[in-house]
Amino acid sequence: MKHDDQNPVTIREVAKESGVSIATVSRVLNDSESVTAKTRTKVCEAMVMLGYNRNAVARSLKIRKTKTIGIIAPELSNTFFMEILEAMESIFARKEYTMVVCSSNNSVEEERKKLQVLIERTVDALVIIPVSDEGRHLRHTGLDHIPLVILDRQIPSLNTDTVCTDNGYGVRIVMQKLLEEGFTRIGFLGGSLTIPTAKERYLGYLESMHRANLPVEEAFVCTEGAMDQRRGFSIMQKFMQDPDHPQAFFIANDMLHLGATSFLMEAYTTKTRPHLVFASFDHLYYSSLLQLCHYAVCQPLEQIGKSVATLLLRRLEGDWSDFPRLIVHRPEIKVMVANGGIQGIVQSPDR
Repeated sequence: MKHDDQNPVTIREVAKESGVSIATVSRVLNDSESVTAKTRTKVCEAMVMLGYNRNAVARSLKIRKTKTIGIIAPELSNTFFMEILEAMESIFARKEYTMVVCSSNNSVEEERKKLQVLIERTVDALVIIPVSDEGRHLRHTGLDHIPLVILDRQIPSLNTDTVCTDNGYGVRIVMQKLLEEGFTRIGFLGGSLTIPTAKERYLGYLESMHRANLPVEEAFVCTEGAMDQRRGFSIMQKFMQDPDHPQAFFIANDMLHLGATSFLMEAYTTKTRPHLVFASFDHLYYSSLLQLCHYAVCQPLEQIGKSVATLLLRRLEGDWSDFPRLIVHRPEIKVMVANGGIQGIVQSPDR
């Protein structure tokens, strides 16, 4: 049976599709601990496939706007995301839209749950900073009439608007500066390659090393785990256990950078601390305090936020003339002269 706003999917249909009782579906909807993980997954997949919406009645009667924009970010502690959201909020506020912000806690499952919650809250539009390149749950039929912008991370399998940064260019330009300083051994602190930004930045690092005909030392390359402060701390701790470590590292984001620097500041005195040089992606308000960083990739956060908000408002006003739109912002390099970074004209690393 074809379902639409006049014929919403029912709990009975979800139960039939997933092969469980109506009571079990109800327990899943109410987050009951008595439901096994396997059953919960089976029911959730049926809901996604059928386009079940717990608030289907309200959706069927929706002839008004809630004036809310749903936001899902991997983590709310990340200053990078919050600065972009602040720029977005200033644009949305002029049109009397309010943002509803929630975190997926770097979990695809949590991202799926938060997406369902926001759809049920009948938000007018969505901005999602996806946890990974897994995009199946973002094809939710509940999104058929809800404008969506993917922010910061591209998911090629999705046919949707996207606003992001040219990650490869940013990495290559700061790597070039490290090479100009004479470093021939450069390590890499990144995250899981299922995270689109982590993958793009890793590929930029590899390309820079290959262009310079330098070996990539796998013992000092991290492409696993979350891109958070705790992970940065533990990676740097591991790297420093080898006395023959590189003197320079590229770090894939601000949270990893904070964690790596925190370890070095806690584990060593100023006299015993190894002489290291960092180049990092992201230059935020506190970056000048990170004393080992010579070069940072500076993303135009305000412009990114404005691009997202402006594009989403156009969709809300019914303008889909250029859908799907991909907006890619080119970052700039910030030379941390006080830390030892070398000023000078930076030649584009692109052919």
